[in-house]
Amino acid sequence: MSRSGAVQCLCCPTLWNRHLDNATSRGNSRTTDRRRTFRPDYVSFAGTYQCNLSCPHCCVPIEWTDYLPIPVAVRFLEECHAAGLRTLGFTGGEPFLYPDFLVAVTKRAAELGFRFDKLMTNGLWHKDAAHAAVVLADVRDAGFTGKIGLSVDKFHGMETTRLVEFAKAVRQVFADDTALSLSYASSAPDKGLEPIRRLAAAVDGVIEWSDLLHRYLLVSNDFTMTLNWNHLAPVERAEKLPTERWDGTWFTEDYCEGPGQALIVNPRGEVKPCCGFASDLDQLTIGNIHTQSAEEIIRAGREHPYVGKVFREGLTAIRDEILARDPAALPGVTSNHCYFCWYVLTRGLANGVNGGGGKIGAWTDTTANFTGQLVQLGVKR
Repeated sequence: MSRSGAVQCLCCPTLWNRHLDNATSRGNSRTTDRRRTFRPDYVSFAGTYQCNLSCPHCCVPIEWTDYLPIPVAVRFLEECHAAGLRTLGFTGGEPFLYPDFLVAVTKRAAELGFRFDKLMTNGLWHKDAAHAAVVLADVRDAGFTGKIGLSVDKFHGMETTRLVEFAKAVRQVFADDTALSLSYASSAPDKGLEPIRRLAAAVDGVIEWSDLLHRYLLVSNDFTMTLNWNHLAPVERAEKLPTERWDGTWFTEDYCEGPGQALIVNPRGEVKPCCGFASDLDQLTIGNIHTQSAEEIIRAGREHPYVGKVFREGLTAIRDEILARDPAALPGVTSNHCYFCWYVLTRGLANGVNGGGGKIGAWTDTTANFTGQLVQLGVKR
């Protein structure tokens, strides 16, 4: 959303909006005087795939039981710092199901001087308010100064009372009315707001559009929460959702600066360059922190036949290459960046990478790309 998101947990990638939450401090010129290439400025860890929910739009294989070892994550964090990355976020699965990981990585990041972005959560993992407060206080005391990103949409199963309980615990522990931000996935920014409106009513708040921030805000006496919208992509578990895939408008090129320019580390140590809905695909793996350094993974991202091209030339270059080769290769036109990316990768339409994948927790057999070649992925360069 992300960012992510996008994550935000990977099932709700609201890391997409990380730069928007801090627009006043970071500005809007991320590419000014910088060469267009893969140059990540953000690292996000998903310590576990595990989650207490099973949402129909989730791209995370929550069936997998892997946990990222803390020493491995800390070592990679230090390498990222040496490579110039300065912003850290947490995603999942549900990150709070692995609290020791959050505390240990946060403590080291604070010592290194990292800026904290979002720690994404569904807000429903806690036993009660006291349990939430204890875990949140541990993370706070470790040095976390970012936002708690709360996913609130119709896919999470709205338990408004428990969300209010969690939100109040965050407000109390961090003593900050802006400590929470909200994320939601829908087909358009003004759709899918009903669960958030119920949350707003429960805290005596209102939802209003901000012309300054170009997004909605939830405001009450105790909270000021920004709302981060994610363009729902009907992929994997969400393939059966009634969302328009090919909506007749081409996406606006952004060189994946929103959900990308990141090192997203999953529980198996695999690194992806973005937090979009396609990020679970093997085709987007650019390295593994168990065997490669941060510098090696960044270099592999730049040299990757698909990833490197997206950040140099954009998704439009991928699209134009496909259509120039075969005008009928795509069934329509879509405004959804992540859906387009997922579609061309799973079907082997992109130059230099094979097709296949796209089945949560149970990958399909490898499929050749359009040339009939099988291309090995994730190779250390």
